[in-house]
Amino acid sequence: MGSGCTTCSGECCRQYLVHISGRDAVTIARGQALAFEAFIDIVSEDTPTATGFALDGSSDTFALSLRRQSDGACTFLSRPTGGSRRCGIYPDRPVTCAVFPLHVLRGSIDIRADVICEPRGRDISDVDLPLAHATIRREGLEWTRYARVVAAWNTAREGVTERLDESIYFAYVGAAYDAIDHAPAPSLALETILTPIATRLLLL
Repeated sequence: MGSGCTTCSGECCRQYLVHISGRDAVTIARGQALAFEAFIDIVSEDTPTATGFALDGSSDTFALSLRRQSDGACTFLSRPTGGSRRCGIYPDRPVTCAVFPLHVLRGSIDIRADVICEPRGRDISDVDLPLAHATIRREGLEWTRYARVVAAWNTAREGVTERLDESIYFAYVGAAYDAIDHAPAPSLALETILTPIATRLLLL
């Protein structure tokens, strides 16, 4: 956490809808002992993406996002303590949140121009750059892997025309990452692990 975050009231946790990957979902579920249904909303994609999953035979695709409280705040944003609000799952927070408000600009890490952080939160000198580079790399790898998890689901689901309950997709994501994390050979093609899982759940 940068020094600018320590005095912030958590505006980013109220203003932004946080999309999460399957890895984020599993990390939070395991770390907080929660079911996916307790903290995830399924939201429609305006434009299909590589991580958009299908639930029926239409062209509609969906994404995972953190649930929001009635005031729009992230479900994990704690109540005020001394005027500030804090992430209630900080060690297990999504990698998107860990990267925010950074991005890579012309090969270098910088603060995004469109952030709503207070001025102290936009001071790049407060950033641990080696850690930031590693976190941004991890973010890219996890979203790329999640795209493959989604692709296996979408391929297996192609013959299904009725609307599937979101609980089936949640079960698939949990089982997929359990299998990935316990694969006997890390180099094993993901599709050989994921496709049988998706097919089995779709046939239940």
